[in-house]
Amino acid sequence: MDLEKAIEALLFISGEPITVKDLVRLSGADKKTVAAALDALEKNLAERGVRLLRHADTVALTTAPEVTDIASKIVKERLEGSLTRTQLETLAIILWKGKVSRSSIDYIRGVNSSFALRTLLIRGLIERTQDTKDARIYFYAPTVDLFKYLGISSIKDLPEFADLDPHLKEYE
Repeated sequence: MDLEKAIEALLFISGEPITVKDLVRLSGADKKTVAAALDALEKNLAERGVRLLRHADTVALTTAPEVTDIASKIVKERLEGSLTRTQLETLAIILWKGKVSRSSIDYIRGVNSSFALRTLLIRGLIERTQDTKDARIYFYAPTVDLFKYLGISSIKDLPEFADLDPHLKEYE
């Protein structure tokens, strides 16, 4: 296994920053080997449209500064345009479940939802909180702004929520 490629794939798939500690755990390599692979990845991406961002003990993929103008066009389009089917599905799951982990959303949808979650977070429709029992897990929940936008004051105001609530509890 090429560790540099594996790390690049993990960063791409996650869509969120990953700690070096998690990269060590996921790859099975030691910290020094992971650090060397990160250095090599950073060097290889230096002339590309994607760069390696390091902050404290986390790393992530980000756009290169010289392509920010063109990259911002698609971001602006996605933020100002209508929600995609993927984003609506993800938002519906979060609304009906109330507070849910990304792995649960992915399981329900059957596909990776990290990009949809990121867009919903940026739009301020959902918020992310860390699990108090396990710092590696985040929960996603609807925001007050989403409730204002929908014209409701709580999840219980959603249509037919009372009828669906007992059925949702069966899957928890």
